[in-house]
Amino acid sequence: MQRTVPTASERLLRVRDRFVASDPGLVRLVSAVRAVLAIATALGVEYLVATATGTPPLVPMMLGAVVAMLSSFGVVDATRAGQAVTLCFLGLSMLAGMGVALLVDRNRLASLTAFVVVVFVAVWVRRFGLRFFVCGMGGFMGYFFALFLSLRPEMLPGVAFVVAVAIAWVMLLTLVLLPIRNDRVLRRMLRSFEARLAGLAGTVLALAEHAPGTAGRARVEARLASLLVRVNEAALVIDGQLGTPAAVADDDAARIVRRAVFDAELAVTALTRVGPGALDCDDARAVLTALHGGRWDAVRERAGRVADRVAAPAPRRLAVDATVLADARAEWTAALDAVRERGARDTARAGATELAGGTTAFAPAVQLFGGNLPGSAGTVTRLHRPPDPGRPASRLSLTTRQAVQVAVATALAIAVGDALSEQRYYWAVLAAFIAFTGTATVAETVRKAAHRIVGTMIGLVGAIALVPVLGPEVAVVLPVILLSIFGALYLFRLSYALMIFFITLMLGELYALLGTFTVDLMVLRLEETVAGGLVGCAVSVLVLPTRTRSAAEEARRGLLDALAELLGTVDRALRHPGPCEDLRAVARTLDAALHQTLLLGRPLARTWLGSTHRDAVHELTACTAVAEHARRLARSAEGVSGTPALTAACARLAQLTADAVAGRPVPAGSCAGVLDLLIGPAGGTGRGATLAREAGLLAAELPALLETGDDGSVPATVGRVRGPDGAPAAATVTVVDGAGRQLDRVTTGDDGGFAVRVPAGTHLLVAAPAVAGPVPHGEHVHLAPGTVLPDVVLAEPLTRPAPAPVLAGGRVPLRGPARAVGRACVGHT
Repeated sequence: MQRTVPTASERLLRVRDRFVASDPGLVRLVSAVRAVLAIATALGVEYLVATATGTPPLVPMMLGAVVAMLSSFGVVDATRAGQAVTLCFLGLSMLAGMGVALLVDRNRLASLTAFVVVVFVAVWVRRFGLRFFVCGMGGFMGYFFALFLSLRPEMLPGVAFVVAVAIAWVMLLTLVLLPIRNDRVLRRMLRSFEARLAGLAGTVLALAEHAPGTAGRARVEARLASLLVRVNEAALVIDGQLGTPAAVADDDAARIVRRAVFDAELAVTALTRVGPGALDCDDARAVLTALHGGRWDAVRERAGRVADRVAAPAPRRLAVDATVLADARAEWTAALDAVRERGARDTARAGATELAGGTTAFAPAVQLFGGNLPGSAGTVTRLHRPPDPGRPASRLSLTTRQAVQVAVATALAIAVGDALSEQRYYWAVLAAFIAFTGTATVAETVRKAAHRIVGTMIGLVGAIALVPVLGPEVAVVLPVILLSIFGALYLFRLSYALMIFFITLMLGELYALLGTFTVDLMVLRLEETVAGGLVGCAVSVLVLPTRTRSAAEEARRGLLDALAELLGTVDRALRHPGPCEDLRAVARTLDAALHQTLLLGRPLARTWLGSTHRDAVHELTACTAVAEHARRLARSAEGVSGTPALTAACARLAQLTADAVAGRPVPAGSCAGVLDLLIGPAGGTGRGATLAREAGLLAAELPALLETGDDGSVPATVGRVRGPDGAPAAATVTVVDGAGRQLDRVTTGDDGGFAVRVPAGTHLLVAAPAVAGPVPHGEHVHLAPGTVLPDVVLAEPLTRPAPAPVLAGGRVPLRGPARAVGRACVGHT
């Protein structure tokens, strides 16, 4: 197998693709650049204002920089009007925090007590939404900087003017001069998605270079699995961006992009499953090479060449998947190129809640936070929801728990930090407070506190080495400070420790600029940070803790709940072919639940000593596999008319999943009955067979998430009765053995489902409708504990029955199916 050596230009393009792929939409890069520009220009504006008013520039410049930094990463409203309102509230909350600090400044005990109260309120108000999250941070930072800058009450009017100037400048810069265009962000996200698809193709090519069973092969396979998860995350980010104002022309365009991205993800996942036979074909490898290089026209051309020249099935399947990828890219590119003028687009999105033709408005599967997927707070909030609506205090909400935790941690950090330094104790408070910002579980809080300590330690070494070299010159130090801020904000999502490293480096340069830098001061900062971090860890474990395992279980329940909804939607689509609910939208909701499951489950995959927890890894792998098969099931169900076996299997899987969500035990072997039901349909051809195979693969993975072992009861034989129109039908189901003995008799539920408990064997099953019209159904079937029956479909009467002749003795002769059923059931009603 010949291996081509990439040219210098190809290597440069691949480096660019890796950079683009690592930052969907370039959100981190753009945010960091905007933040640095906002801080640098705010410093300049405040310096000019201070010079014009004849006041010392230090305090105005520092406050302007703080306002610019807070607004850069905290103001994430979807509209410009919302961002303007949040900026105004940010300024007011900072002034309120400063006012409280100045009000109690003369009494140290009152000042420390007020610090605890301010921290409690700053966290508690997060329950009201992201805007109040920013306001809470603003109030805390206002109080903190009032202490840090040693402000006096008479300085408050001047400080208010400085904050107002900073807010006005940041508003002008971010909303008028450098606005965020959601349509451009979406295009960059799709470019990142393409780069991740290209990376997957390159990894598949690398897979062919290693023999099975080797260590190199295992590493490439692990990287392939990781890339598949990253592709799914990129697709989910795109889905969230489609719901932002002015990202696309209208809801129809949003649906087109969602469909194209969904199809591309399924195609690239199938492409990664190609066997060695496909990679031995030079033309097939040429397709992957073109995809790896991002040459989409060449991908289509070379895929067509494979279809014309190669007869082997594996390369032809690869060519089909590559063609689907190229078509999907062309589809979303065309949808974005059709964007109308901004005014018409905004009017269409704001004024129409429903589209022509009766379709509902586009709803994203996830709400992004600053262009990124949300954290674990949503899942943990569900975990702490009060169980009794009539007794709201029966369980504290997440924000109340965290407010109590932060208040306790702040009080302890003040005590410990004050023992180290009466002047710099607030560093310990800051470390304890930040440990609870953006975290929701014990593992997240401990991890963040540990990263803060490590980052401070490394940054301390860097500052001690760098400050003497650079000296105190403003022209040298200020660019280093701005570069440090850029590095901190750009790497924040990748590594919190690296962010703190750059922040510590920046503080060292700032102290050098102020002429107060000493090694002892930096060591004191490290000591205070360690003290505050350890206090935060201890409080998160001991005071109202949110256990990581409990949060992971809640995320798993959310995943199963979304899976049950998807299976129910597939069942309805199979029973009523034609226009139906958007299966891709439901599948994307499942992907959002999968993201939460992986986010909260990964800490459990590692023990405290760093070794791998095999059971946790196995469960996360099963979750990923289930979500992948569910996506394919949703795609293959579109436009398919379901047979009784297929609809029964989907309904049974949905019921088993719903049982697990509700906490009801799912006996071992429950999914095996569904697999038995799907064996026949999966062996056929056509789209129905494809759907049956995907449902079978899903049923094979589900036991790892559903089945809880033998609960001591005998599993029932389950099924469902449907009317001639496919809707659930009310009926009485009777099971009779070969000797004419009635074994069980039940009535169907609201969904037409029934469960009978009978010994194994071939028995007569009779379904008699509860209302006149449909013909009763009777047939001999093999029943056993745990069996899932195909749907029992009641038939319409062929003709309107004529008046039955009355025989001697008033008896009426039986006709058709009712006659056979009646004979078997004589004396057994």
